[in-house]
Amino acid sequence: MAYSRSKEKTWNARFRAIPKHRKIAFGLVLTIIPALFFVNLFVFSHLLALGDQYEDRYQMKKLRLETDHGNVEFVRSPNEKVQIEVIQTNSKERRIKVKSVGDTIYVVERYGWFSYFGSRASDEPSRYKIKVALPSSMTSVHLGAEQVTGQGLNAKTIVMDVNAVNLKQIDSDRLRIESKSDTTIESARLVTGDIRSYRHATVSDVVVNQAMTIQTEAGTLSYAPKHATGQVNVTTTGKVSSSDRYEEVEPGVYQLSTSNRPVVELISETGKVELK
Repeated sequence: MAYSRSKEKTWNARFRAIPKHRKIAFGLVLTIIPALFFVNLFVFSHLLALGDQYEDRYQMKKLRLETDHGNVEFVRSPNEKVQIEVIQTNSKERRIKVKSVGDTIYVVERYGWFSYFGSRASDEPSRYKIKVALPSSMTSVHLGAEQVTGQGLNAKTIVMDVNAVNLKQIDSDRLRIESKSDTTIESARLVTGDIRSYRHATVSDVVVNQAMTIQTEAGTLSYAPKHATGQVNVTTTGKVSSSDRYEEVEPGVYQLSTSNRPVVELISETGKVELK
């Protein structure tokens, strides 16, 4: 007992010996760090239910959107700000957490009362659908998602790492798509493009300025440019079918005109290639 009282007096003496300004600084650190944590938790992140909407505070021109289990539908923003709206979810108890850090927006599915705490998806996530409204002109869009649909996407640089793509229109200087399933683009205006799809790939009404590569592994590769310009190089172990407007100048090399640009590479490992 005497030893404990002596130890307590020693600690009290050490504490009294600490300068006052150091005590204040230490107390501020212990106060500010938890305060910053809760500000970041509740101010810079949002929980959305079905029909709820998140709007970015600034007019973002660069967007990196990460939503591993979400299906994304792109639309035009009515006020030139990035908006995210939950339009489909299979559970009322689940919430969609949106967290914005700089030009990166993370979207994950959370569950239960402690949805605010943590930025990882729930242990058993299900697919949900969000509508993403973008300004009319973007510098860059980097996207990680389950499925991408919508009327169109316009950005100087577009990079997608997704499961499937089905877009009406794309307008971009630099396009790169990595798809684990199918890719369908009904209309495209590109300077350069690189599309890699595990199964089917269909690119219609496409205008390419410089060069493009479309590659599939197991499915059909369908290519239908709007204007008859450039050369198409086909590499495949499958069957090739071409319309009358293509001139086969040598095996695997098709010409739409004598123009040197664009040069389009179509690579299909085992599937069929259709030149329309």
